[in-house]
Amino acid sequence: MKQPKVSVIVPVYNAEKYLKKCLDSLVNQTLQDIEVIAVNDGSTDQSGEILNNYAEKYPQKVKVFHKENGGQASARNLAINKCTGEYIGFLDSDDYVKPEMFAKMYKKAKEQNADYVACGYTDMYMKNGEMVILKPYVASAICADSKDMFFNALVSPFLHLYKTEIVQQSGVKFPEGVIYEDTAFYLNLIPYIHNVACIEEALAFRLRRENSTTTTISAERVAQIFPVIQDIENWYKNNGWNTFYEKEKEYFCVRILLGSSMERISRVKDSKERKELIQKTFKYLKKNYPNYVGNRYFKGGGKNRILRMLNIWNVGAYIFILRLKNKMRKSYE
Repeated sequence: MKQPKVSVIVPVYNAEKYLKKCLDSLVNQTLQDIEVIAVNDGSTDQSGEILNNYAEKYPQKVKVFHKENGGQASARNLAINKCTGEYIGFLDSDDYVKPEMFAKMYKKAKEQNADYVACGYTDMYMKNGEMVILKPYVASAICADSKDMFFNALVSPFLHLYKTEIVQQSGVKFPEGVIYEDTAFYLNLIPYIHNVACIEEALAFRLRRENSTTTTISAERVAQIFPVIQDIENWYKNNGWNTFYEKEKEYFCVRILLGSSMERISRVKDSKERKELIQKTFKYLKKNYPNYVGNRYFKGGGKNRILRMLNIWNVGAYIFILRLKNKMRKSYE
C-alpha cells in the first residue's frame, strides 16, 4: 500500500455517544489516501468495540490501538510514532470534520510546501437534545513565517496539519498528566516549522460538553497551566531556542496567564481558591517574566494595554468583570 497523505490521530475515552459520527467524518473524507490512528485509552463503555468494528470494516484506513487509561496526551503520544502519513492531523472523538477538510489542508500544504497548515472551526453544543451551532471561528491569524504563530493563535491540534517528519524527529510530545497540554505541544513545535499556511474556513466542528476538559473548571485544573508553561520554558531552554524566540515566547505565555487562564480563574466558584490562584499567577510572572511590561509585543492593541496594566492590586476588578460576563453566557447541557 502506498504511503498515506495524511494520518489522523484520534484519542478515545468513553465516547460511544459521539464516536461513530467522528469516525464516519474521517473514513468518508474526499482525500482517499488517509489513515486513522485511533487509540482506545482504557474506555469502559462500548468505544473499544466500536473502534474494532471500524477497523474491520475499513482495514486500509483505520488502525486501532488499545491501552490502559493514561489520559488524552498519552494516547496522542503513542499514536504519533504509529503514523505513516506524510502529514499528521488530530481529531477528538466527540468532534467531527467536513468531508473535504483534509483534502483542502493537504492541497494547501503541497501548494505552499508548508510544514504546518491551520484552519478554522465551528463550536456547537447540545440543548434539549438538539444540536445548536454557534458562529464559526476563522483560522489563526494569517502567518507569514513561524514567528507569527506566537500571536492570536488557536492552539487546539484538531485545527492543524503538521509535516510528520517534523513531529516525529523533533521529539516534541504532549505533556502527560495535565490539561492544556495542547498549548505546550503547539508552542514547542514552532522552532521546527519554517513554512506555514492557513485556510480561512471553518472545516471542523467542536462539541462543547458539560464536564469536558474544556468546560469543567476547578482550582486544581486551572493550576495545571503552571506546569504546562514550565514545560514550554524547559523545552526552549534545553534546546537553545530562547536566543531566537525569547520575546515571542514571553508574550505568548504572559498572554495565556493574564488572558485565558485568568478567565478560567474567574469561573472558579470558591473565592479563597480564586485568590490563591491569582496570587500564584503574579508570583509566577514576577519570577519568570519580571520585565514583560516592556516587551515590545505588548505595546499595541487595547487588550494588550489592559493586560499590561494588570497587577495584584487591581486584578480584583478585572475578575469581577469576567465573572459578570460568564453569567451572561449560555451553559452547555
